[in-house]
Amino acid sequence: MPAQRTEQWITPITEGQPESPLDELLVVVVGFDGSETSYRALDAAARLISGRTGIIVAVYVAHVSAPTELSPECLVEVLKDFDSLEQQFAEAIRNRLNQVERRWRLQRRNGSIALELAAAADEISRHYGSDATVVIVVGSAMQTYHHVVGSVPVALVRHAKYPVLVVP
Repeated sequence: MPAQRTEQWITPITEGQPESPLDELLVVVVGFDGSETSYRALDAAARLISGRTGIIVAVYVAHVSAPTELSPECLVEVLKDFDSLEQQFAEAIRNRLNQVERRWRLQRRNGSIALELAAAADEISRHYGSDATVVIVVGSAMQTYHHVVGSVPVALVRHAKYPVLVVP
């Protein structure tokens, strides 16, 4: 059997309008909570859109536990903390991506983390339509019990209708 010859060809990446379906808009939704795995997910997202037409949408989901919802005074304090965290996260993302990638924005949502990440991806998909590919990137679960009872990455992989990349 003769050896098969493979040819390598490169399509130059140019700015402006996409020249092929491979250069369509890539929107990467990243779950960000300030943990080390969320920073690694952010780094992975930056590598995904490097050299492509794309944007990173970092999503911080503020999750209020049920007992906190019962006390109006406590809820006010928690919401202030969420506002402060949002500002800290925006600064942290800016510092992390400053030299690598400037096409990003931070979106804060409230609710269940997996559901809100999927909802953010849905909204982005509706906004851009078929002109974009949406991908969700999250860090892996850090707590051992999440591997037993479930975690955000597991819920997304099972139920999201977009590709999900789980970064260790």
